Amino acid sequence: MYKICFILLILFIPSCDLMEPHPSVPPDELLSAPEKIIIDGREFILETYMWRDFQPVSPPDGKPLIAIAWITAVDSLAIPATLDATRLWVIKDHEVWETAFYDEDRSYVPDYKLEKIAREGPKWGPNITVDVVVRVVDKRNGRQYLLRASEQYIGMTV
Repeated sequence: MYKICFILLILFIPSCDLMEPHPSVPPDELLSAPEKIIIDGREFILETYMWRDFQPVSPPDGKPLIAIAWITAVDSLAIPATLDATRLWVIKDHEVWETAFYDEDRSYVPDYKLEKIAREGPKWGPNITVDVVVRVVDKRNGRQYLLRASEQYIGMTV
């Protein structure tokens, strides 16, 4: 019995999202992240789309937050294959949802955008704004950047 519990614990822990007052990056550092970053002379910004599902098949209090994050090249040239986004933070007042992204490929994303999806977020909103921060990694040199988008709207589907 103990072996089964231990195995379940090991399987469960890596998939846990952090929803606590002590994220891996301090909230002040997240909120001071820039709204654009420059990598190899190119400018990148963060765009988001977030919502909660309240369609009839959803629970009465709606489904958890889903967040799509796009790292967007302002010059509309292709995103370098060496860039990736590895972590997401959504900040509401003094609460922080921290998570990794799901591995999902969507049908069409322009080559000047890197798209990442996070699921199973908190039941915040809808109809509120939050700050969003993404960790961008340049795999060529291992350099990491925090990139922020302020006052991002959480919508809903009905």
